[in-house]
Amino acid sequence: MTEIGLGFGSNVGDKVANLHRAMERVFATGEIRFLAASSVWRTAPWGYVDQDWFANACAVGETDMSPEEALVFTQSVEEELGREKTFRWGPRVIDVDILYLGDAKVASARLIVPHKEMFNRAFVLAPLAEIRPELVLDGKSIRDAATAAGSAGLSRLAPPWRPLPKD
Repeated sequence: MTEIGLGFGSNVGDKVANLHRAMERVFATGEIRFLAASSVWRTAPWGYVDQDWFANACAVGETDMSPEEALVFTQSVEEELGREKTFRWGPRVIDVDILYLGDAKVASARLIVPHKEMFNRAFVLAPLAEIRPELVLDGKSIRDAATAAGSAGLSRLAPPWRPLPKD
């Protein structure tokens, strides 16, 4: 099993509920075993800023999926929850990004792992540092990167999601 880090974002409808539904779906199938989830953070829009605020969170789990299989899986979750293609950095019901998958390095037209923009996004670094402060990717400390990125425009919105106990 390999650790996988995922980023979740939503700025359409009930944002927190959208994140919770996505995490429930990601961890319910057994494809990824749940380890931890961050708080849900309220964040300012990034990239295209003329839109509503976002709810963002990160979660980590363990999986046997390859990076390509993980991409197909996360995209199926987005589609199932109503994600529609609009424009780059535009509004979305749900976004599920693969932040890292163990020490895999992938650079294809469809997928870049570790996520190429992760170290430029406080809305990823703050929640990831909450649950994996000791993590080092590409020689960079998540804790140090989150500290350097700062917390302007970020605030905790909701407690961490947890899976329901299995009977």
